Amino acid sequence: MTIKQPLRKFALAATLIAVSGYSFAQFGGGGGGGMGGGGRRGARADSSASPRTGDSLSTPATAAGKIRDKLYDLRLQLMITPEQSPQWDRFSDAVWDMAGRAGMTAAAPGDDQTAVQFAQSRATQAQDRARRAQAVSDALSTLYDALSPEQRHVADQNLPAVIP
Repeated sequence: MTIKQPLRKFALAATLIAVSGYSFAQFGGGGGGGMGGGGRRGARADSSASPRTGDSLSTPATAAGKIRDKLYDLRLQLMITPEQSPQWDRFSDAVWDMAGRAGMTAAAPGDDQTAVQFAQSRATQAQDRARRAQAVSDALSTLYDALSPEQRHVADQNLPAVIP
């Protein structure tokens, strides 16, 4: 189990590096050329409606992308210092762990499962989710203790949207 922790952190770091170009482009980091370059995502020069309606969480990859973006945005808003990075990483890992399991809880009963087995499976899933939620809560408490009063204010306003 101790080998999985560094591998998970490496995978998270690789994912963040891979998407950093995407996030950089989303924040208009390419020099400000063009219409409205440099604004926050979602702030459009035109107010036309998005052609996508209601399918934003249709796949696990899309849901993971939204959480990744929220975590990235929040880290920037909080201006996490190098000294706060270990606490942030623990919190971020706990959120990722919880989010990765979120889609599994709605599994349909198998054809070969009895009603009792299905109920037991759901109870086990609920216990697992409660354990993961507690891990997020514990990690957040540690992070919150390391934040400045200004950072806490930002966290109070924005953290609930990040926790799955």
